Amino acid sequence: MFRTLQKKLTFLYTITTGTILTVILIVCFFYMKTSVESRYQSQFSDLFFTISNRFRTETFFTDSWLSQMELDNKLLIRIEENGTALQFPGAFPAETDRNLLFEMAEKEASTDGVTLQASTSLSPLQSSVFQIKGAHNDTYLGIYLIETTVFHHKSLLVLQDVTSLSSQLTWQIFFFLLADLAGIFFLYLASWHTVGKTLLPLKENQKKQAEFIAAASHELRSPLAVIQASASAARTSPETTEQMLSNIEKECSRMGNLIKDLLVLAASDSKKWQLTIGNHDSDTLLLDVYETFEPVCRSKGMALHLTLPDIELPRIHCDKNRVIQILTILLDNAVTYTPSGGTIDLKVFIKKRKICYLVADHGKGIPDEEKERIFDRFYQSDRARKEKEHFGLGLSIARELAELQKGKLTVTDTEGGGCTFLLLIPATEESYTVSSTSAR
Repeated sequence: MFRTLQKKLTFLYTITTGTILTVILIVCFFYMKTSVESRYQSQFSDLFFTISNRFRTETFFTDSWLSQMELDNKLLIRIEENGTALQFPGAFPAETDRNLLFEMAEKEASTDGVTLQASTSLSPLQSSVFQIKGAHNDTYLGIYLIETTVFHHKSLLVLQDVTSLSSQLTWQIFFFLLADLAGIFFLYLASWHTVGKTLLPLKENQKKQAEFIAAASHELRSPLAVIQASASAARTSPETTEQMLSNIEKECSRMGNLIKDLLVLAASDSKKWQLTIGNHDSDTLLLDVYETFEPVCRSKGMALHLTLPDIELPRIHCDKNRVIQILTILLDNAVTYTPSGGTIDLKVFIKKRKICYLVADHGKGIPDEEKERIFDRFYQSDRARKEKEHFGLGLSIARELAELQKGKLTVTDTEGGGCTFLLLIPATEESYTVSSTSAR
């Protein structure tokens, strides 16, 4: 599925960016083409201006001067007076016959209204720069000038071979096309790599989702099997009905707790969790949790030690019930892994504008390589333990609740063995200011 999606997205990105690249290169090519053609036409116009000035002021042209002008600038020059052409054979070797080119040029200039019939003695007629093609795909720029007086008329026709310009533009087209194809190819490679990187979180999310569904199904299957077996035993052995009903109730309670935890995580994933944020006394909140768990620890032969600071703590900005839920999960986890006769430490203090709740047990601890994995859903560090009250969702829920309140939940080793969980929740700015002032 992801492979097909990667191909489709890569194709889409390549087509989109490739089209943009192609449009940009086409615009650049035509801008370059227009610029080069304008430069050639400007240079040709300057040359024609030089020749026409001499044409207007002088009546004599040497063959050597005309030859030099033609060879140096790839020109073809024809001067006529009263219909008679100057006896100059030409020096520049054009691909097409000179006379044929001059005829084509006269015809092209006539479309601009420059003809002998249209000329008058009032002002000379001069065509704009035009372009003609010879018989061998050779290209020329031209300007035709006609001057008429009372006694005679004379004309100047100048052509310049710009075939090299056409060749240059052809190579430029090839270059831009090659650049476009290479750009599209590299865009394809970059898109394939980028899309692959982009899809990695989705792949990981799908993998986790599949693992989550498999783990949830496994956890639900276990109590269902017990319920089914107990129901069958109650039917076949009526004398065990009371015990079987007790088993069914116990497993139904386990399933209810599991489903409640799953709903909590589903609400977190869908960002639909409603929090009631307010400012609360941080130490009073911890005392409530302590009073709830102290009898539980005492009944199991454990000691629950509560440590409060001597100074007044800032108020905490949080959802009180959710913070109590986090601490309950941490204490319940500590009670589970602390042996009879052990101790559990419960502390609260201020650290970098955050209220820090510490829950430390003195059990066997968690290996370093498992410290982050314990927050994964359905992960249990001790797969061999026989207790069925936990599904490996508590710590995952606790971290989700902490992050929803802009807090943080971490785990470290307890000195002497065991685990220490640290919950950091932001303190209110007002109470923190008052607390800092009174401490000074």
